[in-house]
Amino acid sequence: MGVATVYRNIKSMVEEAILQEVRLPGENPRFEIAGHKHHHHFQCTKCQRVFDVHACPGNMSRLAPSGFTVENHDLTLYGRCKDCAAMVAT
Repeated sequence: MGVATVYRNIKSMVEEAILQEVRLPGENPRFEIAGHKHHHHFQCTKCQRVFDVHACPGNMSRLAPSGFTVENHDLTLYGRCKDCAAMVAT
């Protein structure tokens, strides 16, 4: 299967709301199954894997400058995943 076929199928699955794009700063787009409830991500700085974080600090309006309206937010945590942290500890 050619690379163009893979990208064409990914594009089709995004358009059909089967997949959704995940953008992390400085990274190429990644994709996950669509329909997840609101969540955030954790990226391991060692192995670069990305994990879902099913928690949210909530309303971010208090962080915005006075008079601004927050319409959406995205939060990415960075550090070492359990596997990579264990390698450092041993």
